[in-house]
Amino acid sequence: MKLSLAENGPAVISPSKPDTRRLILINHLVEPAGRITGITRYAFGLIEALLDRGTYRYALASAFTAEQLPASIASRLERILTFPHVEATPLNYIRQRAILREAVATTGASLVYAMNPMCPPAPVPTIVTAHDLYMKTLPHMYERRHRLWWSLFFGLATRGAAAVACVSRNTENDVRRFHPSAANKTRLVPGAGVMAHFNPQVPLPPNLQQPYVLLLGNLSPNKNAGMLLDALRQLRQRGTPVAAYHVGRDPDQILAKAPDLITPLGAVGDAELDAILTGARALVSCSSYEGFGLPLIEAQDRGTPVVATSIPAFREVAPDGTLFVDLDDVSGLANAIDAVVTDQALRSRLSAAGRQNAARFSWPRSAEAAETVMAELIGTAARPAADAIQK
Repeated sequence: MKLSLAENGPAVISPSKPDTRRLILINHLVEPAGRITGITRYAFGLIEALLDRGTYRYALASAFTAEQLPASIASRLERILTFPHVEATPLNYIRQRAILREAVATTGASLVYAMNPMCPPAPVPTIVTAHDLYMKTLPHMYERRHRLWWSLFFGLATRGAAAVACVSRNTENDVRRFHPSAANKTRLVPGAGVMAHFNPQVPLPPNLQQPYVLLLGNLSPNKNAGMLLDALRQLRQRGTPVAAYHVGRDPDQILAKAPDLITPLGAVGDAELDAILTGARALVSCSSYEGFGLPLIEAQDRGTPVVATSIPAFREVAPDGTLFVDLDDVSGLANAIDAVVTDQALRSRLSAAGRQNAARFSWPRSAEAAETVMAELIGTAARPAADAIQK
C-alpha cells in the first residue's frame, strides 16, 4: 500500500541538531474528509494543544488532505498521510490495519494515538479513544448489524490497545461496564470547547425570530428530538409559543414532521454558529444518552443558558449553569424553556454559573492528560499545563 504524503511533510531537520523527540502517529482514519463531526472537532482541538506543548513530534494518518486541515495543525505536523475514506466499518477496520503497519514503519512512530474507537492493533503501543457507547446503552435505537460491528471491532480495539482514552467519567464507566477486560486500561482525556469566538461577531441571519432557543448537533437517535417537539407543541397550546432553530444534519428528517415548531438551519460555518449560539435565549438538549456533551460547554462558554435532560454525562460536564429536567418529562421541559426565555434574572444566574463551569475545560489540560498516558506507555514525562487542571 502506497502512502500519500502531503507537501508539508516530512519536516527538514538539520543534521547538526537532530530532533530526538519521539514521534506519535495520530490515527484519524474513521472520519470522512471535509465533514466536521464531533470526533473530528475533538481530534483537532487535542492535536493543536499537543503541538503547542512540543513534547513529541506528530504525524497524521487521515482522509483529510493538508488543505482541508486547520492551518495551525497542518503546518506543524511532521507528516500528513492521506488516504481515501472507507465508509463500511469492516473494510475500514481491515484497511486501517494495513495502513498503520506501513505508516509506523515509514514514520518510525513510537506510539499510535487513535482519535476514534475502532483502531486495530499496531506494531507499537496504541491508544484508542472512546467517545460514547451508544450501541450498548441504546441498542433498541440502532440496526442489529451496526450493533454487531460495534461489539466486534470496539472489542478487538480495546483488547489490542495499551490504553483506552475516555472523554468523560461517564464514558469510562460505560467502557468498564460493557468491556470489563479493558477496565484497567481506561484513562480520562476530556474534551473542551473548540469553537472560536469571533470579534467582531457576524450578524445573525435576518430571518431568525427573537427570542429563540437552539437545538445543536446532528440528530442521531439518542438526541431525543421528539421530546423537544412535544414541549414546543405544549407551549403553543398554552398560548406561550417559543421560536426554535436547529443547526446540524437531520438524516432521518425528524424535524420535517413538524416544520412549524423547529426551523432547520442545516450546517453553518463557525462564525455564524458563534453568533446564533450567543444570541439564543437557551441551548436545549434532550438527549437520552451522551458520552460528553460538547454543545453544553460551547453554549456556557458564551454565557448562553442551558436546558438539558438529567443524564449522567450532562450532570458530569455541566452540573452548574444548567436547568435540568427529567428524561421524557415533557411538561417539565416546557416549563423550563418558558422560564429561561421569560425570566431575565434566571438567565443571568445560569449564564454566570455556566461561564464558570465552562472554564473547567481547556485543550491544554486535555493535552496534559493525553501526554500523561503517552508517557506512561513510552516515556518522556508530561510537563504541567500552563493552567493546571482544577480539582
